[in-house]
Amino acid sequence: MKRILLSLVIVVSSLEAFAQVPYFAGTVGDGKLYGYTSLKVRPGINAQETYTCFQYGIGDHFAAGTDIYTGVNSAYWGFLVRYGLKINPWFGIGAQVTPSFDLKNSFKYSYTTGAIYMNGQITKDGKLFWCSNTWFGLNKDADNTYTNWEYLGYTFKVGKNSITPMIGAIHSWKFDQDVDLAVGAYYSIGKFNIYLWGNDFFKKNPRMVLGVDFAL
Repeated sequence: MKRILLSLVIVVSSLEAFAQVPYFAGTVGDGKLYGYTSLKVRPGINAQETYTCFQYGIGDHFAAGTDIYTGVNSAYWGFLVRYGLKINPWFGIGAQVTPSFDLKNSFKYSYTTGAIYMNGQITKDGKLFWCSNTWFGLNKDADNTYTNWEYLGYTFKVGKNSITPMIGAIHSWKFDQDVDLAVGAYYSIGKFNIYLWGNDFFKKNPRMVLGVDFAL
């Protein structure tokens, strides 16, 4: 029972780690490399997490890659496939599947993370937009998890660069607990984005995230 409870805590934590910043429907593009890395902390407690991901574009709509998640007492290595399609400026949809393996337990299969990404612009200039991430975790030694993240964002030009603040709600599909608030922003410099994000603001130890991604 203790092992099952520990596995549940680890899997839920890792699922939230993947979903912390918003993900968009489109893939990186044919022959391009996408990378993302982040550090997550909860000031006041020992709960640091890291997440790193690399994806390579295969055609205009597919990508494949790998990721690594680490927590205080956990480490998982995943392999992912992703599809994305922009139907029009107001709606795009994508999906991702990532089976993950326990680096601290002989690389045994642990869980599969899946996601459905949707986003689109609200105004004609595209500055105001919406984004939805639906996440599910199929877990070997714990209950499956189902969560959703909905965001609104607005992009401001800053010289040749831009900054995009976003605000969103996080909740389980069952709506069996309080809805969480997530707030953050990313600063775009050329092919790089720098992220500052946070959630669990109404808890004793909110989580803060610092991340960076690129597409080359």
